[in-house]
Amino acid sequence: MKSVITVLIASVIAAACTDVQVCAKEESLPLPDVDTDFKTYMDYRTITDTSSVQYDMQQEAYTDLQGIRRINGDVCVALGTGYTDGCGERFKITLDSGSSFTAVVGDIKADSHTDATNRYVELWEGHGDLVEFIVDTKKLDKRIRRMGSIGEYEKYSGNVTSIVKLDDE
Repeated sequence: MKSVITVLIASVIAAACTDVQVCAKEESLPLPDVDTDFKTYMDYRTITDTSSVQYDMQQEAYTDLQGIRRINGDVCVALGTGYTDGCGERFKITLDSGSSFTAVVGDIKADSHTDATNRYVELWEGHGDLVEFIVDTKKLDKRIRRMGSIGEYEKYSGNVTSIVKLDDE
């Protein structure tokens, strides 16, 4: 009987995971006590070291209709070392607007540019850049370029309420 219940539970979990096509292995990682609504971006062409993992990843990436770089459907982002050990790690990021998306780390924020916990870049008092998007600036909406924040896109607006590292599959 116990093995039947185990199989049923595993089936329910597997079915639930197909909605986002990934399953989280951990609870949400600690978030800083700052406003994270402003989401900066960097152009993928600024990654110029041809011997780097970041460069290789951008050769695999494509640009979506909003100008955001993606790999296998995941948004390419830069995160601080307080969240990631290296490029290629995947996360599910949820916003207080109700949106969520999967992201792959395509670059690492330098510790010298981040707060003491290496999680975000301080923008101005009480505001921090937690998730930096990797984009093709030539394909971004003019409003996004003018405002400087990917958070101007409805899907990416709001503060980060959860960041969960995903299992490697």
